[in-house]
Amino acid sequence: MGLFEKKYCDLCGEKVNALTRQKLSDGYLCSDCKHKLSSLSSGWKNRTIADVKTHLEQREQNRQKYSAFVQSASAGTNEKLVVDFNNRKFYFTIGRDFKNSNPEIFDFSQLQDFWLELGYTTLQDSDRDGIPDEYDRYDNRQGMNSGFGSQFDATNSFSGQNGMLDVPLALQPYVRDTNTSSSPQRISSLKAKFIVNHPFITDISMYVDSSIGTVRNELMRAFDDGMQLMRLCEQIRNGMQNNMGYQQSGMPMQNNMGYQQNGMPMQNNMGYQQGGMPMQNNMGYQQNGMPM
Repeated sequence: MGLFEKKYCDLCGEKVNALTRQKLSDGYLCSDCKHKLSSLSSGWKNRTIADVKTHLEQREQNRQKYSAFVQSASAGTNEKLVVDFNNRKFYFTIGRDFKNSNPEIFDFSQLQDFWLELGYTTLQDSDRDGIPDEYDRYDNRQGMNSGFGSQFDATNSFSGQNGMLDVPLALQPYVRDTNTSSSPQRISSLKAKFIVNHPFITDISMYVDSSIGTVRNELMRAFDDGMQLMRLCEQIRNGMQNNMGYQQSGMPMQNNMGYQQNGMPMQNNMGYQQGGMPMQNNMGYQQNGMPM
């Protein structure tokens, strides 16, 4: 009987659908009540109906916080981190909460950690020599020129096990690269991750760029956006205003990543352009191992 027993929402009393309900440790929520929970929250299978009621009370209080929020600065493209320096608050323009005009408002002190993660696309390597077909001018299977080989310096570069070769030095402390693949790949996305101190929300993910193309400037623009986002996080962590590369309007000022705001890298004297693009040396190879 228990398998087919009708179950009811422990918040509103309505019958719950087995496919759309939310399981709690001591009951259930119907689909409508489930969508009252913050879209950033998690772990409800291990929470109680009392936790739900506490959370929903906080969500109503959050509306008042949002109405008092005055934007000082923001960073990001389609998805943004928005900051109110005067009240020391911030929120993210992501998920159902933001669409419903009630994004979760966090205090500066709640930001515990933040970093960037690289996403990759695996490239075709027909002769398995570690050089993808689109860059490879020699087919090791045939012992002859392959007919492949587009201009490397006009594209997003590729990497085997370490995409950090592409990341500008100023941004590298913020990037956590867990890629272990030995296949040739190129960076195809950049995601920001945040850890917050909140009773119902632990981690938050936000795309800086979800689809980086093959043009080098697209990668540089993504890194630039990522740097602006990390700088704004540093301001939140340090409780500082407008002294880390942002004007009062939230528009970024000149950066220090070694490339201009239009994405074109400048040069130094260390064998690399400041934007992370390798220069050529006199040994027949570029600094990242790509043949000239």
